[in-house]
Amino acid sequence: MLNLKGVLRRGGTYIALQRVIGADKLRHICIDQLDLAPGDTVADVGCGPAYYLDRLPMPLNYHGFDTEPRYIDWARKRWGGTATFHVGVFGPTQARELPPIDAVLLLGILHHLSDEESLELLGLAAQSVAPFGRVVTVDTCFEPSQGRISRWMSRSDRGEYVREPGGFMELAGTHFHNVEGELLSGVTRIPGSYWMMTISGPRPRKPSAGSQP
Repeated sequence: MLNLKGVLRRGGTYIALQRVIGADKLRHICIDQLDLAPGDTVADVGCGPAYYLDRLPMPLNYHGFDTEPRYIDWARKRWGGTATFHVGVFGPTQARELPPIDAVLLLGILHHLSDEESLELLGLAAQSVAPFGRVVTVDTCFEPSQGRISRWMSRSDRGEYVREPGGFMELAGTHFHNVEGELLSGVTRIPGSYWMMTISGPRPRKPSAGSQP
């Protein structure tokens, strides 16, 4: 019998589970927060099967990145030529190949990354966004008001770096001037607490040691 992780690598199964627990509504809130316009350039890091693409205004210069080939295969078959999908990470090389990015989606990503990895990704986002670009994130979190079931869900999450809101805010503030956070609870069918951040105003990149003035 296939284990749960193997089953969730199937695009259709993953999407069905997201809709059963109500995680699709969580992503819709984040997408609406960006106020995207047709023609914007969007980088969706950890896009999975991108089942929410029809929520975005089209046409977009959309680029989805995920390390699971089966998710990308599903997305390519579903969306055809309306979007571009990449198997692999969103790194410096990938960012350089895109025009200035109007919006970066980091939906359910940071609580899977260590502080160092999160800072690296947020730093790359800061370097890549257009002057008035923005980033939206959402992650499972710990927070004082959550009930026992919600706290148990946070502890049981597959992500190894579930943080309190302040931890996420501090990471984002390292690379951006403007960081707004909002607690989302009561959105999913199973009680859970999620921290959404809307981020803008990238800080100037600090010169590396040994660089010329």
